[in-house]
Amino acid sequence: MTSRLYPTGAIHARIAHEIGRRIAGGELAEGQMLPKESELQTEFSASRQAVREALKVLGAKGMIHARKRAGTFVRARSFWNMLDPDVLAWHPSHAVPDQVLRELVELRVMVEPLAASLAAGRADDAQICRIEAALTRMGTGLDDPGRFYEADIDFHLAIFAASGNSLVDRLSTIISPLLEASFRQQRKAHGSLNEGYLHHAAVLDAIKRSDAHGAEAAMRLILDRAKAEMSLKAPGAN
Repeated sequence: MTSRLYPTGAIHARIAHEIGRRIAGGELAEGQMLPKESELQTEFSASRQAVREALKVLGAKGMIHARKRAGTFVRARSFWNMLDPDVLAWHPSHAVPDQVLRELVELRVMVEPLAASLAAGRADDAQICRIEAALTRMGTGLDDPGRFYEADIDFHLAIFAASGNSLVDRLSTIISPLLEASFRQQRKAHGSLNEGYLHHAAVLDAIKRSDAHGAEAAMRLILDRAKAEMSLKAPGAN
């Protein structure tokens, strides 16, 4: 996942990442003015050009905008490019809004059963081995939720890759930064990791048997469980 994000080697990229994290985490609130360019130069020991390049990156992601003779301000969240993997990754897991997590589950319900179905008909031996390796790590993490869910993310990304559809695989760039946040919320439900492991094993078994319908159905069970454990409120609910 990290390799697909905006590179952090250059100073302007490091500045963009740091300010992006502050905005997504709420340290810099919507409508708030950013520090002046000169202040950012001092804070990051950077040139004026580097600071301006960083602000251009954030502006292109819809997170900030400049007002003539007034300064640079954080834009409302509705303007942020929530399909940008950086914008998603900059959210600390505790700060991802319920609406975003709810929409993530809706997207997963639309895409992941199809990805599992396609993988059942298209996955090669190497791709099946990758899915199996992730499942094995889930099995060794039954007493360690952190390790379990880390392997769980890899399991789902491996299925995207095994779908044989480059557009479906590309969606993993959008989904993967938020999976950690959604899995963290699932952990709060104290659901059975063993049950989750068995559901994932059923997906792999169906893929290995080239059972497209079975793989799709097994993946839907996983997502039904995710929705129940996250217990996200519907819009307007009390």
